[in-house]
Amino acid sequence: MSGIRGRSPVESTGQLLWIGFEGTRWTAGLARLLRDVAPGGVILFGRNITSDPRQVRALTDAIHRSSATPPFIAVDQEGGRVSRLRPVVGPTPACGALAARPDATIAVRRHAEASALALRCLGFDVNFAPVLDLSGPTAPNGIGDRAFGEDPRTVALLAGLYAAAQQRAGVVAVGKHFPGLGGASGDTHAMLPIIQRTRADLLRQDLLPYRRLRGALPAVMIGHACYPALQSHSDQPASLAPAIVTALLRRRLGYRGLVLTDDLEMGAIDQALDGGAQALAAFRAGADVLLFCRSEERIRQAALGLRAAASGGLVPAARLRESLRRIHAARRRWLQGRRRGRYSAGGLARARLVFESLAPVTAAGPDPTARD
Repeated sequence: MSGIRGRSPVESTGQLLWIGFEGTRWTAGLARLLRDVAPGGVILFGRNITSDPRQVRALTDAIHRSSATPPFIAVDQEGGRVSRLRPVVGPTPACGALAARPDATIAVRRHAEASALALRCLGFDVNFAPVLDLSGPTAPNGIGDRAFGEDPRTVALLAGLYAAAQQRAGVVAVGKHFPGLGGASGDTHAMLPIIQRTRADLLRQDLLPYRRLRGALPAVMIGHACYPALQSHSDQPASLAPAIVTALLRRRLGYRGLVLTDDLEMGAIDQALDGGAQALAAFRAGADVLLFCRSEERIRQAALGLRAAASGGLVPAARLRESLRRIHAARRRWLQGRRRGRYSAGGLARARLVFESLAPVTAAGPDPTARD
């Protein structure tokens, strides 16, 4: 198989990386980074977004135009505490609050449609949502009210409605955080939680939303917790564990879409490893897309490390082609196969009115994903 747009597989290893950056505008430094790495995706955080929607759209347009192979442009827009677009569209309800409403299915659909409208107006292709974790609102797992609840059938139903509404509008939905962070006693942004649930409980409860939605989600994000009941190594995050990514998600569940890691700069990952070692470990575990959300040094280490590993035979050529094939298929469907969303002040105003009608309350607690 030839690489993306005629490049060889080795030359296309940058497509495995989705990266973050500093600043709110297009700069020569950002242009150099995207040219040198040629990433498959770019992620925006609160540090990149102001209250001026035209600033956001100008930035995403510049990123889109930066290459003949435009990268996916992604953001975390779950609602509630995790709402990158809050400066533009105002407060949005958390998933837990939506699930508690008597009209939960209608509210979730309206929330997802309004979110997708705003995302498309601002030039985003990918939303790192819905959350498929099982969690109550006060659980100490870094999830809390970001989840649709603790009942796996309810979570599967509401997350499925959310994902379908996003995708009808042309936004790639990403289910997260496989195989589930509900049982964590700490936040993976700061530490490596050891989830002591039994294999039977994990398969019956935490994995039920993934089983039901495996054909409906174009992408799944792997979390960074450790699961002794599912892994042989008790000090290894799931994102670096072949037993989780390849054996469980790919083989047992039969998932065929894109597999993304969570941010490999988070506290659950050994930061004594350089970016190249982190990227190679996650790729060997089975991930297609490797996230580095801030450090340019680690991003460049990852790009150089992956290319050296591919050219030196440390990565099986067939395995690399397999991931590039999935990435290329996603690109054909979601980028090349769709017209880019049009900026519309009216569309943003309509989205804001929907959010206001859902009566969001002030988000309780900090955003654990902020990375600012």
